[in-house]
Amino acid sequence: MYGTPISVAERDLPGQIHLGPIDLLGDRDLLPVTVAGRHLLLVRAGARIVAAERACPHEGADLALGRCVAGRLLCPRHLASFDLRDGSVSQGWTFRALRVFEIETASDGLWLKMR
Repeated sequence: MYGTPISVAERDLPGQIHLGPIDLLGDRDLLPVTVAGRHLLLVRAGARIVAAERACPHEGADLALGRCVAGRLLCPRHLASFDLRDGSVSQGWTFRALRVFEIETASDGLWLKMR
């Protein structure tokens, strides 16, 4: 079971959204969240936290069921992986990159920067 495909519809979103406290992920590496109606995934990649769209761009698999290894998010369905710096897909795959978003850590918590 790889989860139900998730919508990745485009919407107009504000520039920055407060997500919560700095320790929002706790000891988890992956945390699914919904922000302004968009399904995202917070990912701990080493010392940094990034956000990515939660649905794999290939067939919509739920990336929250995957894992993060060496700065790459692995799709649980086809084992394609995405570079969390820019969303680029691993070699051999021809679909679009994963949308990734910067997370800013501030004294008042985590802020999602939508572009």
